[in-house]
Amino acid sequence: MANILLISGAVSGEKRYGKLEKVGAYLPPYGLLSVAASLEKAGHTVNLIDREVSPLSNQEILNYIKLHQPDVVGLSIFTIGSEEGIALAQAIKGQFGSIPIIAGGPHVFVGVEYLKAYSCFDYLVLGEGEITATELVAALENSRKGAEIPGLIIRQGDSWQDTGLRPQIADLDQLPFPAFHLLDNFKLYHPSPFGYRRLPHLPLVTSRGCPFQCIFCSRIWGNKWRAHSAEYVLEMIKYVVTRFGVKEIWFAEDTFGINRKRVIQICEGILSTGLNIVWSCMTNINVLDEELLILMKRSGCWQVQLGLESGSDPVLKFIRKPITTAVIREKVNLIHRLGIKIRGYFILGHLIDTRETIQQTIDFACSLPLHTAEFHILHLPLGSKARLIASDYGTVNEDLSLLTGYTHSGLSFVPKGLTEREMFNFRRRGHNRFFLRPIVILRHLSEIRSLSDMKRYTLVTKAFLNNIV
Repeated sequence: MANILLISGAVSGEKRYGKLEKVGAYLPPYGLLSVAASLEKAGHTVNLIDREVSPLSNQEILNYIKLHQPDVVGLSIFTIGSEEGIALAQAIKGQFGSIPIIAGGPHVFVGVEYLKAYSCFDYLVLGEGEITATELVAALENSRKGAEIPGLIIRQGDSWQDTGLRPQIADLDQLPFPAFHLLDNFKLYHPSPFGYRRLPHLPLVTSRGCPFQCIFCSRIWGNKWRAHSAEYVLEMIKYVVTRFGVKEIWFAEDTFGINRKRVIQICEGILSTGLNIVWSCMTNINVLDEELLILMKRSGCWQVQLGLESGSDPVLKFIRKPITTAVIREKVNLIHRLGIKIRGYFILGHLIDTRETIQQTIDFACSLPLHTAEFHILHLPLGSKARLIASDYGTVNEDLSLLTGYTHSGLSFVPKGLTEREMFNFRRRGHNRFFLRPIVILRHLSEIRSLSDMKRYTLVTKAFLNNIV
């Protein structure tokens, strides 16, 4: 059986979050944990280095490899950290040339052409990696190149062989629970301060894919929605609560509520188990109704996170968001009335945004009973429809390091008639106007019930004051 080293992340909090580094989200590398679990199930030994919370230098990782002598090294690469991931792969290949280096993750799937320029990678995994990685390691153990395995781009000297896309995993329940035991310390991980109430907190990804067609999203899981069964999800919740003492769950997926029956089964299952947990979710506002929301709250849901995107109906239509401002207002008022807090996400600088529509978005956000509102400036993810057509609507900067909603150093896109400085000013103005209202300040002061809460809100206040100017 093989000895495998998986390495996640290579980008600093400062680069990812800018001035908001101290209040950014630092979450477990869920994709690698899922791949690791499949490899362990096949009998392999897996070790994990998560540079997001354990910022080892390249030399320290080289020392680790020299000491532990893995047979295979796997890297997870995200676009904003691609430069750092490439540099690490080059360092490993330069000192340990015979160790196969496998790269996977979102950037590989949507930006594979960028990575083909680098000979430090032996294999690039396209799409879901659990089955592909397991089959590839088995092939390598038998001195095969893996050319028969779908889902790979294989380096052959100066050229690459494409083995074709692997069909998506239809039955996600065949996958083992992610290898959470490989995490050094659950206390190192947490969402942003407004995203949790209890620690240890753990995100769970219980579905993949999104059927909606928003043009600003790359949809790396595809358009077909697939999900773990409610029974699988409930067993996983019981496992992480009893094994790791998890006190809060975040369903960290694009459309948690898309299958109403499944959500009901999960909520009823949480209630029947008597587990003392709270939870939150990302979901689409269209799938929520009063009966479902009441059950969600009874089972411990305290917050829903909604991509509301814009306060302009023409902009919502253009970006293919299947909603209107009237429906948003109706649903947000309902959720608020039922006592569930709402974290609303808005994007400033959509392709057809103007000063007027951006101001409409800020006004709209401030008119809603949201617990928090986050204003991000549009960036252009690789693989998104917006990236393909953006040059027709404004100025595009191809620098991949700008593909984060937290950038303070430049923008990947600026709509016609606007400037980068104006966009940054709009973002600051939106946050200032929303959070400095007395009703919002009092709302958040009422949330402080413990020393832990006090520490969270102190961090938020410092970060906020640092971003006022």
